Amino acid sequence: MKDNNFVFADLSTYDVPIAKQFYSSVFDWKYQTDGGYSVAHSNGKETSGLYETPQKFKEMGMPSFWMSYIQVNSVDDTVAKAKSLGGIIEVVEEEAIGKVGLIRDPLGAGFTVYEGNQLNSRFENQPDCMVWNELFISDFSKVEPFYAGIFNWSFELDTDGRYLILNGGKKAIGAIQELSNDIKGKKEYWSVYFGVSDVAATKRRAVENGGKLLYEDDNLTVLADPFDAFFHIVPVDGAAKSINTPARSQSPMKWKALLGLALIGTSFLTGMYWIWGIFFAAWVIMDLKSGFTHLLEPVSKKENPLLYWVIVLMWAALGVVSTLSYVYPS
Repeated sequence: MKDNNFVFADLSTYDVPIAKQFYSSVFDWKYQTDGGYSVAHSNGKETSGLYETPQKFKEMGMPSFWMSYIQVNSVDDTVAKAKSLGGIIEVVEEEAIGKVGLIRDPLGAGFTVYEGNQLNSRFENQPDCMVWNELFISDFSKVEPFYAGIFNWSFELDTDGRYLILNGGKKAIGAIQELSNDIKGKKEYWSVYFGVSDVAATKRRAVENGGKLLYEDDNLTVLADPFDAFFHIVPVDGAAKSINTPARSQSPMKWKALLGLALIGTSFLTGMYWIWGIFFAAWVIMDLKSGFTHLLEPVSKKENPLLYWVIVLMWAALGVVSTLSYVYPS
């Protein structure tokens, strides 16, 4: 019996030569092509697949995207369960590697189920390989019964607010993260995480070869290739090791938040309200770095640029005012 684990990922791209050049430069992948399908290898391991987006899908405006594969005992049984639970079946077909089925969950996020034993390209803590898979969704409650029903997965809320996916053996194999459309965009999607030895160097190579930096924080970096197919990278010696740790693990010390509380207390006790200028400056820097700001709700620079800049400029102005009011008291 299979544990319904993630085993592979491939890329649908608008231009195969450019995509190969990009990923070969970013991850040092070597490609082997058979017909219209290319397979990437790294250090003797098969890492991913790549093929050109069909012309009809290009004409429909379908974007380039990474697809996650989940190994199952029976594609037919999984498809039948998915239909009964509100899923949409896009494709079911026999391939040289085994049987595959493309399914969309009730909110539209797509994934491929795979019946066979030839795909095995997810590795823990291996550089330039897939190490994790995560679903970004607007409403977890609408997909929980679907994934529990077709894969026998269970879910555990972790300290970061994600729902860890536990397989039949109760091992964390991925996660589902509930986010507003302001943060994740309008679509629901599975994302692929690749482990890397040097995040900064990988990010630099991606940008130098026509890619984009979409988001970064202390734990992960989100990049897009020249055709806007996005993917996550995490360090193999840090976040990739802890990314699948269940919620029972000890929470890390949030020293920045503790420092912030100490500064607020100092401000009220001493009357040094210029300290608030530090907070406003920090908010502006973080907002400019991430492309998101907050005012009772998340606001995206991409989707709401005018509102985003009004709020960011307001934080900057408040920082200046709070500092000047202390330097030049009335």
